[in-house]
Amino acid sequence: MLDPGFFVAGEIVIKVRKGKVEIFGAPYSKGDEILIPKHRSAPVYIVEDSEFDMDFGEGSFIAESKEPLISQDWIQLADRLVKEENGYTVMAIGNVDTGKTGLITYLANRVLLAGKKVGIVDADTGQSDIGPPSTIGLGTIKKPIIHLSQAELVDAFFVGNVTPAEVLDRSITGTHMMVKRAKELGFDIILMDTTGWVGDRWGRELKIMKFLTIDPDLVVFIEKERGELWHLEKSLIGYTSEICHVSAPPRIRARSREERWNIRAELFREEFEDAREVVISLDSVGIMYGFIGTGNPPKEGTLEVLEKIFGEDIPYTEESDDAIVFVTETRLPRSTLDSIKMLLRKREVINVTKEDLYHLLIGLTDANGHYLGLGIILDFDPREKKLLVLTRARLDILSSIQFGHMKVNPNGEEEGKFSPWIV
Repeated sequence: MLDPGFFVAGEIVIKVRKGKVEIFGAPYSKGDEILIPKHRSAPVYIVEDSEFDMDFGEGSFIAESKEPLISQDWIQLADRLVKEENGYTVMAIGNVDTGKTGLITYLANRVLLAGKKVGIVDADTGQSDIGPPSTIGLGTIKKPIIHLSQAELVDAFFVGNVTPAEVLDRSITGTHMMVKRAKELGFDIILMDTTGWVGDRWGRELKIMKFLTIDPDLVVFIEKERGELWHLEKSLIGYTSEICHVSAPPRIRARSREERWNIRAELFREEFEDAREVVISLDSVGIMYGFIGTGNPPKEGTLEVLEKIFGEDIPYTEESDDAIVFVTETRLPRSTLDSIKMLLRKREVINVTKEDLYHLLIGLTDANGHYLGLGIILDFDPREKKLLVLTRARLDILSSIQFGHMKVNPNGEEEGKFSPWIV
């Protein structure tokens, strides 16, 4: 077991002047420079007598440790994984602030250094490290890392929000698709990080359905106290996946709600830092998670009904078999929408205003469904059916857009969340 070292929280630059150290299994020696990013933390283990220079940023700190910050059960788990066969899938489950991301980072480094190809599925949409918030990312590493944000993004699935509460199905499907993609790419070991939502009926539902859909070879419960996740472990009894337990690190830097919000804002801001304004025609792309752009001009019988209600000032209207969509400057009265629903016998009557679309987050994919990037809607011309979008995605291979159900401005600040399928 490695000798105790010290715990650091960024932003800190460590310059190794002498000796050798390890951070989450990644080796560093004389001459190496290590950056612990802002809002991140790491255990530094002394492999041999070492000397350092350190530059401390605002809010950073260092603390000595008299006990190992990488436990023996982490080491044993990594020793086991380097011996597993191609396509072996590991699902990590743990509460908030129990070290799941650190565990995945450590295992990824150990697997990589053993000569294996590692794929990492980051299914924590609210605190994404691989891919921007609101996505489930698939990444890989070519050299050891000290944080998952340093992984190379391979693909991602747009969920549309930073919380899975109202889109459990997308969270489950997206995780499944990224694990499937990892297997298609031939990764030897696939490590899956999950959200810290492990309580209440829907937290249980999310973890159980991901387990059943993905069918991992191994489920790792990371716990501060043995048995704290028994309510989830009990649900998995009787299935073929193996279960193991590892301990949470003795020292973890917990994040406040405000800090988590700030981290997301920084990640969104980075996503749109070099973005450009582009025009996307709804007639030229596939559309998911929204009604607008999926209909046709209203039928003659529909127009007759609308003329009785609106007179000559019929708003922009799209009609499909199950829905009718109106785009207006201001919201139509609920009574008007209810009357239209009854008269036209539609299951859905959707009223979209330009305000609804302003700063709406969208995902963009190519013809194979692979992730191209995020976008923010800046304007919509209903007559031309064209969106003005801020994005870094390539338009020459754009095939589909997915409407999200949260708003983000170009500075990365969240401006609100709402139920899916309102547009």
